[in-house]
Amino acid sequence: MSSLNQALSVALDNRESLLAELHLQGTDCYRLFHGSQEGASGLTIDRYGPQLLVQSFHTGLERDALLELHAQVNARLGLETLLVYNDRSQGNSRVDRQDAIYKADEAALADHVGHEWGLNYRVRGRHAGQDPLLFLDLRNTRGWVRQHSAGKSVLNLFAYTCGVGLSAAAGGASEVCNLDFAEGNLAVGRENGALNPQLPTMQFIQSDYFPAIRQLAGLPVAARRS
Repeated sequence: MSSLNQALSVALDNRESLLAELHLQGTDCYRLFHGSQEGASGLTIDRYGPQLLVQSFHTGLERDALLELHAQVNARLGLETLLVYNDRSQGNSRVDRQDAIYKADEAALADHVGHEWGLNYRVRGRHAGQDPLLFLDLRNTRGWVRQHSAGKSVLNLFAYTCGVGLSAAAGGASEVCNLDFAEGNLAVGRENGALNPQLPTMQFIQSDYFPAIRQLAGLPVAARRS
């Protein structure tokens, strides 16, 4: 077993009880390996529902090493995950879309659904942006918002794909408004809302922060609200 596979094995051992807890919570989106702290700087391995997203930020992986990591994770989880590899080691952390090392299957790149705290989220291994559609390090924050939003009016600033807003809606917020500059981000937020039809409808504002705040204060600005 290579040193990288050994490091992954230790990481999975350390997460065994955590993963069991997450599964009971209705969560199948989580980090399995954080290389900067676990022995392979710049390498991350994340599960997003049926997808396994491997990303390298410092040095690209060899194809055989990548496939060995995939097989190791599948064996440990007892699943056949769909592999997506993003080599982001070339500069500015941008995804190398030439896929010289590994080209994902069409099934892996299709739209899927992942789950966190029992909510449904859109999952795409590749999209127009660079980062995953759900930031995993905010999981507990989203859980906290859900626990503390009942009856409250929630303004989700810099909303990205609106996970915090979705959590607030699930927690019984009286009103949820998501604000982001990028319409593409809000489009995914709308998808996330549609994937959870049991929740009340959220609002979306495509705008920079300052004009949106002026609008919400009742001052005239040119901003779109839907």
